[in-house]
Amino acid sequence: MREARDGVDTGERTGPPDGLRRRLARRLHPDDRAWAIDEMDDLWALRAARDGVDAADRWYRGQTTRLPARLRADRLGRALRPIATREWWRTRTMTMDGVVRDLRYALRRLARAPGFSAVAVLSLALGIGANTAMFSIVNAVLIADPPFEDPSSLAEVYTSDSGSTLYGTWSYPDIVDLRERSAGVFEEITAARTFIAAGGDPSDPTVVVGEAVTPNHFTMLGVPMAAGRPFGPGEDGPSGSSPSVILNHGTWVREFGADPSVIGRTYRLNQLDYEIVGVAPKWYSGSFPAYHTQVFVPMNMVQTVMGLLGESDPLEARGNRSTFVRARLAEGMTVPQANAWLQSFAAGLEEAYPTTNRDRIYTAMALEDVIVHPIVDRALVPVAGFLMAIVGLVLLIACMNLASFLLARAEQRRREIAVRLSLGAGRGSLVRQLLVETLLLGALGGMGGIMIARWTVDALVSIRPPIPVPLNLDFPIDGNVLAFTLGISVLAGVLFGLVPALQATKPKLASTLREEGGAVTGSGRMRGILVVGQVSLSVVLLVGSALFMRSMLNAQGADPGFHHGDAAIIWPQLDLSGMTEEEGRAFWETLDARLLATPGVTHVGRTDMMPLGLGMQTTTVTIPGMTGERNDGDFEIDYAWSSIGFLDALDVEVLQGRDFVETDDEGGPTSMMVSRAFERRFFPDGAVGRTLDTGSGTRTIVGIVDDVKVRTIGEDPRPRMYFPATDRYLDGMQVLVRGTASSAELQRIAVDVAREVDPRVVLLDQRTMAEHLAVHLYPPRMAALLLSVFGGLALLLAAIGIWGVVSHAVARRTREVGIRVSMGATGGSIIRLLVGGGMRVVLAGMVIGLGLAAGAALLVRGFLYDVSTFDAVSFVGIPVLLGAVALGAAWLPARRAASVDPVRALRAE
Repeated sequence: MREARDGVDTGERTGPPDGLRRRLARRLHPDDRAWAIDEMDDLWALRAARDGVDAADRWYRGQTTRLPARLRADRLGRALRPIATREWWRTRTMTMDGVVRDLRYALRRLARAPGFSAVAVLSLALGIGANTAMFSIVNAVLIADPPFEDPSSLAEVYTSDSGSTLYGTWSYPDIVDLRERSAGVFEEITAARTFIAAGGDPSDPTVVVGEAVTPNHFTMLGVPMAAGRPFGPGEDGPSGSSPSVILNHGTWVREFGADPSVIGRTYRLNQLDYEIVGVAPKWYSGSFPAYHTQVFVPMNMVQTVMGLLGESDPLEARGNRSTFVRARLAEGMTVPQANAWLQSFAAGLEEAYPTTNRDRIYTAMALEDVIVHPIVDRALVPVAGFLMAIVGLVLLIACMNLASFLLARAEQRRREIAVRLSLGAGRGSLVRQLLVETLLLGALGGMGGIMIARWTVDALVSIRPPIPVPLNLDFPIDGNVLAFTLGISVLAGVLFGLVPALQATKPKLASTLREEGGAVTGSGRMRGILVVGQVSLSVVLLVGSALFMRSMLNAQGADPGFHHGDAAIIWPQLDLSGMTEEEGRAFWETLDARLLATPGVTHVGRTDMMPLGLGMQTTTVTIPGMTGERNDGDFEIDYAWSSIGFLDALDVEVLQGRDFVETDDEGGPTSMMVSRAFERRFFPDGAVGRTLDTGSGTRTIVGIVDDVKVRTIGEDPRPRMYFPATDRYLDGMQVLVRGTASSAELQRIAVDVAREVDPRVVLLDQRTMAEHLAVHLYPPRMAALLLSVFGGLALLLAAIGIWGVVSHAVARRTREVGIRVSMGATGGSIIRLLVGGGMRVVLAGMVIGLGLAAGAALLVRGFLYDVSTFDAVSFVGIPVLLGAVALGAAWLPARRAASVDPVRALRAE
C-alpha cells in the first residue's frame, strides 16, 4: 500500500482499497490511467484526513464510475471539435431554416384539416400508447438494470443437490466457507434471506416483509443511503447482538413522513426495538425484484427477528438452506472460471460434511443474465415477447390507418404538387416537406401515447394480484421508455409516410394539370391493401381475445374438487404474535371451539397448505418396489398438515377408511391419509393399512380422500398426502371457516373471534374463498382482459380505416353517383354499390386473418383451459362481429352519398 501524500495521517490505512483502485484502473483509458490514479490517491488522502477513512472509501467508490464517464465525455468532445467548421455550420443552418419553414407549413395544413388531424393523431396515440405502456412494464422487469456499482462484475451464486434444480439457496455455514476459501475468485460476497415479522405500532401490528443481509450488502452493491448509513462491520457480531434496521424508502415515507430525523429512533419488530440506522434509496426495493422489501436487518439478527429463539440457530444449521448469495468477481475472473472453481469447492465441502453436502452442485451466473430467477425467467421472456407482439399488431394497424389517410391527402394535393413541380420545385424538398408533416403527426401521436400509456399502466397496476405480500409494481416512464416512444413515433412517421410522400411527388404532370387521371396511380389499390392488412390483424387479435376469454370463463367455472362457495380463510401467525408453544396450542383449541359456537358457522378446520394456495409443499416418500424420480429412489409428493375436521370444512369426502382422530398421535406408527390419485398411482389394489417411510417419519395410511386441485386449476388429479396436525405444533396455520353466513360475514366473524381469543394475534392474510381461488384465476383473467382491450382497440382502428376507405371512394365517385341518380338509380342501389366495394376488401382481410389466427392459436393452445384450439364460437363469432362493424362503417358514408343532389354532384370537380 502506497504511503499517504503530503504527510496527511489517515489512520492505519494510507490509501484507497486495492480492489477499488484496480476497478478504477480497469475503467480508465490507458492515456488517463497513470495521472488519474495518482490524483485520486491524493484526493482520497485529503478526504480521509477530513472525513474519515470510511467516508473517503465511499467517495472513491462513487468516483470509480463517475470519473471514467467524465473523461470519456471530455475525450469525445475534443475529437468532435474539428468537425465544427464554418462551412458545416453554414450548411446546417440552411437545412434547419428549411425544416423550420416546412414545420410551420405542416402546422398550418394540419390546422386547416382538424378532422383529419384529430383522427390521425388519435389513431397513432392509441397504438403508441399501448406499446409504450407494455414496454414500460417489460423495461422495468426485463431490461432496466439496477444502478449497482460495476454490475458487470456481479454474479448470482446458486446451489442444489444433484436431484433438484440448479438454482437453489444456501445454508449460512456454507456461505462462511465460501467467503473464507474464495480469495482470487470472488472479491466480496453478500447474502440475503427473507423473513416475515410483526412490525410498527405494538397495539396494532402489521405484517412486515424484510430481509436479513450481511453487513457488507449495501456497500458491496454500491447502494447509497437516502439517509443515515449502511450496516457496518460492527453489526456482524454474535447472533442477536445488533438490533439495528434500515428502512425501505417507501416505509420511511409511509410511516415516518420522510422525516430525516428518523435516524437514531426505534422501529419495533416482533416485540423488540431496533435502532434505525439508515434509509435505502427509492430505486432499491431489495434483493428480490418481485416484491418490495420493507425493512433490512443484519444477518446475525435472523434468529431473533424470525421468532426462532429456543430453536436451532439458522446461522449454524448447515442443512438449513434459505439464503441467497451474490458475489463480486475478482479482477480478471470470469463466470466460467468461477464455475470451474466451484466444482472443487463442492468436492471439499462434501468431503468435510458428507451428511449435509453430498452431491451438491454450485453454479454462478452473471447478474446481467438473471432477471428475477433463472427458473422464473424462462416463463417471463416468452410472455413479454407475446405481449409486445400483441401491442405491436395494434401499432401496425394504427400505422396502416395513418398511411391510408396520407394516401387520401396525397390525392387531394395532387394538383398543388404538380403545379409546384412544374414551376421547378425539387422533388427532394417536396418529399421532405411531406415527411415533416408525417413526423409532426408521429410526434403528436407520441405525446398523446405517453399520456395514454401512463393511464394504462396505472389501470393495470390497480388490478393487483391477490397475494399477501407487497409486490414491486413500479413501472416508471424512464429514459428507456421515452427513447422507445420517440423511436416508434419517428418510425411510424417515416416508414408509413414515405410511400405516400414518394407517390404524391411523382404524378403525371400533364394529365394532373388538366385534371385528368383523377388520382395518383395505384393509390386506391394501395389503400385497399392497407385495409386488408388492418382487418386481417384485427381478426388475429379478436380471435385471440375470444379464446382467452372463453378459457377464463371455463377456469372460473371449473370444479376445484372442494367447497368453493361461501367460506372464509384467515392465517394467524402465532410466532409473530409473541406466543409460546403452550399459549399457541391453547389459542388453536380455543379458536376452533369459539368459532364453532358462533351462529352462522358450521365447519372449522386448519391446515398449513390450502389446496390451490401460494407455492407448493412436498416431501419424500419411499414406495416399496418402485423407484422414484429422485437419485435416492424416493418420490416427491405434495402434502399438508391438517386438523381434525379440516376435510369436512373443505367438503372433501373420505372415500375409504377414516378421518383423523384425537388418538392418532398416541404411540405407534402415526397416521396419514392419501388422495385417490395417490392410491391409483402407487397401490391400485388398495392403500389403506399400508405403512410408508415419509419425510416426517413412518406412517400408516388410514383413509383415502377424494382428489382436489392442488397446484393449478387445470391440472390432472395429483397424488397428495395429509398428516394429522395433532402430531406437531404449528405456529402458522390457515383457518377455514364455512357456514350459512355469507363469505364476507364469515371473514369478519373469523377475524373478530381470533382477536377476542388473543388481541396479540397477527394475521398474515384474511380472505374469502372466492379471493383465495382468484390467485390462480389471475393469470387467465389478465390475459383475457389485455387481449380484449387490445382486440377492441384493433376493432376500433379497423372500423376507422374502413370508414376512411369508403368515404374516400365516395368522394372520388361523386360525379358517377350524380350520373347514376340522374339516370334513375335508387338510393338502395347506390348504397349497395358503394358498400359492396368496401366489403370486398374486408372479406379478403377476414380470410387472411382467419388463417393467421389459426396459426397463432396453435402457438398459445398450451395456455388455454378446456377450450378447443379452433374453437367454433371464436372462429365464427369474431368474423360475424367484425363484419357487422365493417358494414356499419361502410354504410354511413354510402348512405350520405345516396342522398346527394345530382345537380350538385354533376358540378363537383
